[in-house]
Amino acid sequence: MKKKIVLTVVLMILLLTGCHFPSAKSTPTPAPTPTPNFGMQLYYGLGMSIYLPPTYVAEDIKAQLPGIVDTLTSLFGSKDGTIKDIINNLEESVSWYGYDSGTAAVYPTRLVVIHNKTLAKTPLSLVIYGLERVLRKENVEVDSDTLTLGNRETYRFTYSQAGNAWVAYVFKAEEQLWLSVFITTPANLAVSLNEYDVSVGSMIIAPLPAQ
Repeated sequence: MKKKIVLTVVLMILLLTGCHFPSAKSTPTPAPTPTPNFGMQLYYGLGMSIYLPPTYVAEDIKAQLPGIVDTLTSLFGSKDGTIKDIINNLEESVSWYGYDSGTAAVYPTRLVVIHNKTLAKTPLSLVIYGLERVLRKENVEVDSDTLTLGNRETYRFTYSQAGNAWVAYVFKAEEQLWLSVFITTPANLAVSLNEYDVSVGSMIIAPLPAQ
């Protein structure tokens, strides 16, 4: 079980630091609901909804899975055992995935929202400690904050260096651990961090279908 938790954390870190996914063909999603007060629209994902600027476009994570599998295989050298379980469950772990068409087409801001039931059973402080250890081991220097967003205790990690930037939010809700990551550029992060905070604070979490 400990090995599976560690590998799941590593997978999350890969999504944070290593997956500047190429654009994929967008897939049909429920029509966003306009919200003039926020200037945002409501987008629906698996077990959640989130307010985002209307320029966001939902994508199908399936198109990106081959590249992620190749990355994991190169790191762990095999698709067997625990790593195979994680790969098989990866698609179901992604609640929402897409990009902001209002940012530069060469490097659009991307958002991935992940849920994980196994890590929800671990105290959040230990999950955060594990994330920090992995980041330090990979020499990734991040700033961390504890915020209250949407009445939830939320841990926020921000990274901005050498042309790459991301901000990750971690919290628990509905017996799941949730990780929301905006992958962007330092310039976008500097002007959009408050917008990202608002979006994560707006997330409505619903019970996931029984598996």
